[in-house]
Amino acid sequence: MNHLASGFDFNPDQDMVVGDVTVSPSLNRIAIGEHQRRIEPRIMQVLVLLVRHQGQSVSRDTLLHHCWGGVFVAEDSLNRCIFQLRRALRDVGSTRLRVETIPKLGYALFVDEAAASGIPTGETAATVEPGPASVPMPPAPIVETAVPASPARDVQRLRFMLAAALAVLLVVLIGGAYWWGARPVPVASLPVFDVLPLTLEPGMDLFPALSPDGEMAAYAARNSFDDFDIILRGTGPNGRSVSLTNTDDHDRVPVWSPKGDMIAFVRSNRDWNCAIYVIAVPVGKERRVGPCLGDMLPTLAWQPDGKALVLTAIPDATVKMSRLMVMPLDGAAPTLLPVPPGGNADDWVPAYSPDGTRLAFARAWPEGRLSIMVMEVRGGRELHQLPLDSSAVNFDWSVDGRGLYLTNASRQRRGLWYVDLATGRWQQVMPGIGQLGRLSVARGRGNMAMEIYRGHADIVEIMADSQRRTLQGSGANESEPLLSPDGNALAFVSDRTGEPQVWLAEKDRPPRPLTSLPGANMAAPRWSPDGRALLFLAEVGMLSDLYRVTIADETLTRLTHDGHFKKTPVWMPDGSIRVAIRGEATWDIWSIDPSTGSPPVKIEENRDYVDLSADRTLLLVGNTGTKQLSWRALDRQRGSGTIELPAALRQRNVVVCPDIIYAARMNQPSAEVVAVDRRTGVERQLGVVQRTEPRGQISVDCDSGSVFMAELVGQESDLVLLNPVHPE
Repeated sequence: MNHLASGFDFNPDQDMVVGDVTVSPSLNRIAIGEHQRRIEPRIMQVLVLLVRHQGQSVSRDTLLHHCWGGVFVAEDSLNRCIFQLRRALRDVGSTRLRVETIPKLGYALFVDEAAASGIPTGETAATVEPGPASVPMPPAPIVETAVPASPARDVQRLRFMLAAALAVLLVVLIGGAYWWGARPVPVASLPVFDVLPLTLEPGMDLFPALSPDGEMAAYAARNSFDDFDIILRGTGPNGRSVSLTNTDDHDRVPVWSPKGDMIAFVRSNRDWNCAIYVIAVPVGKERRVGPCLGDMLPTLAWQPDGKALVLTAIPDATVKMSRLMVMPLDGAAPTLLPVPPGGNADDWVPAYSPDGTRLAFARAWPEGRLSIMVMEVRGGRELHQLPLDSSAVNFDWSVDGRGLYLTNASRQRRGLWYVDLATGRWQQVMPGIGQLGRLSVARGRGNMAMEIYRGHADIVEIMADSQRRTLQGSGANESEPLLSPDGNALAFVSDRTGEPQVWLAEKDRPPRPLTSLPGANMAAPRWSPDGRALLFLAEVGMLSDLYRVTIADETLTRLTHDGHFKKTPVWMPDGSIRVAIRGEATWDIWSIDPSTGSPPVKIEENRDYVDLSADRTLLLVGNTGTKQLSWRALDRQRGSGTIELPAALRQRNVVVCPDIIYAARMNQPSAEVVAVDRRTGVERQLGVVQRTEPRGQISVDCDSGSVFMAELVGQESDLVLLNPVHPE
């Protein structure tokens, strides 16, 4: 079986007739004749899952996993969903569908055949044979007869009484044992926090790290020269700051050693020469420990003995999956950290418990699930697997090691949360204030430092003569611009309505949203060859799939249902789709025919980038982080070859026009927009975007030479300090 075509979901275009009800998932509608009722998408997912297991019980955990993506929801959310489903079935007049509660397990859907034959549900239809009429007889008189007692009858009665007493005792014991075992484990009360500003300077203050005693904070601050330095600041009322590093490079990701006498950090330059350093605090000489492994910014953690670091790395440039590796401070070669098996999963964000006996880390599974894994350090045994509904994972251990603090564990329920690992219970510590980011908990005092991010981005046009103008200035976060084939419309992603959606800006018309997917993360819009529809990726609950939306009537269609991580979709001239999908071993390029609905077909292995040249004559394939693209002519007469790129291909920041290659050379946080002549190799700078997203997608009008890109114009990140309030 093709693993990409497996997994739970329903075809949104296919109606079903269940009992006396017609179920239309694509319209979120149920109907009996002219009686119709629209239901919420979540209720429809529950109904479809119950239909697929018709006549069988479906556990609450299964319903929550498939219909809520494993995300934490209130205890009565499923109960309300079932109540609304039953009411909807009643409203359309269904007499044959019953949603029954299965005690201590879940729910089941039954189709009542008796209702179809006119026999009332719940009544027994007795079969009566025809016969002669009977004459009523008077009741027989009751005769009471005294039965003399006997020794044998007394013994039998005694045995019966003893058996009954034992049965009652057994029921009491079993009930008591069940009650005791089912009692919830007491949940530790959470501290109340005072929230105070830690940094108020303009710019970006990121990667907070509190010293073990909670008296000092280290963080990365970006100064006026666009590089990051490591800053030390006291957490007291009169805490002062001092620069721990001062270079032209980016110094980020500080972490304190277990004793609080050293800080490890990551240093990278504009060409992504990256290495791990340690420095003694408060004042000491820095020392290079070893290079970063891979083209991603690593996350760091000190091992409990302080003799090595655990970091995120990509040891295999072909597979491109992140692993946790141990880098000794004595210069020995890094080695893989033994963790519970995860197949081709990505592992990152390591964090040791306060007593050093457990390690928590984030894991993105190949099929699209995201979890926090907790394992024993000695032996590597898996202890917990905590599902999340978020693509940004930020967490740290509580002081007592009982649970984890997390920010934005769900896109639907933002804020600071605490999860008790012993009971699995979630509690909200504080609601979202802006966009909460990374956090750090001091092992000694329990105070906490946390990022709060605010900002917006505009779409700018950089013209061939280096002039520039702002196209969309709404004050929202806007990104992923893409010019239509005829040049008369611009598609982009915007959160003007409060969450990311695909928008369209047409000439002489105000911008309008094309989608309204709740809780989704949108990416990579792509125009159809005729310009009548858009293809895009939407990630809902860490399940990534392809969608199509038509421009004229905004009809939304889900094209894939496997949930695997995807990127760089391309709409081919023949109507088929190419997309990079993460499989069990590597990223591969797959072909999808949306007209037939057949399973995807793998056409390229070990590749995670696919695109078309702007004139749709060349198919471009490669890997992120490389400086070459392979090309193949679609007319099959011009052959194939390679293209040398003017900048390392990170993600979607290169457009190949017939005569010119346009690219955004990413020098985070800025980007240099350049044009390179394909015949001579001569490079010309068009402009600089001072602040941009890491993906840096650009769109180009090959005729005019204009480049479209998102620019961050209101970016701001500060740190806050959360001090536990101790009662007098």
